[in-house]
Amino acid sequence: MVGQLLAAAGLTVPEDELALLATGYGFQRAGVDALYAVPEARYADPALRFRADARIVDWSE
Repeated sequence: MVGQLLAAAGLTVPEDELALLATGYGFQRAGVDALYAVPEARYADPALRFRADARIVDWSE
């Protein structure tokens, strides 16, 4: 499965590195799934984002 995902992304990986990626994929997938498992955060904005309309605050006062 890992090899197919890498191929779909257009990446070529040596066999020894592919074995390491395949070994850790289950843990990586579980971690990503856990990020989306918090119902309260489902529609929350990311903590860091660019706002073009941000106010300019004069810190010299």
